[in-house]
Amino acid sequence: MNLPADFKELSKSVVKIGNESLEMIQQFLSKHVSKESLVDGLSRLQVEEIMSENWGKLTSDARYVPHWQVLQTLQGLIAELEYQVGEYGESTLYDDFKDIAMNLKRIAENVAVAEEI
Repeated sequence: MNLPADFKELSKSVVKIGNESLEMIQQFLSKHVSKESLVDGLSRLQVEEIMSENWGKLTSDARYVPHWQVLQTLQGLIAELEYQVGEYGESTLYDDFKDIAMNLKRIAENVAVAEEI
């Protein structure tokens, strides 16, 4: 089954920013970058733009649930990172890291399965 071009394009965008975010979070957790650098890096990922451009698809098509979850997690991180780390410590990022990684895996599996059919 051929995937629609817009599904492939959005999947590629979300996987790209998801992988970049995982790398940044990992760098922060291993003390290679500061919290400020992490916030700056995550803010540059254009999460808001992708969400607003694809709002209709993300909110009306179940195929986009993993995409939505990656973007929503990143949006929350960008907005609340200072508070989360200040209030709960760096360990709160591990849950977000796992959620992003799990949903990126789901996106990759969905694309692979659809291309095999």
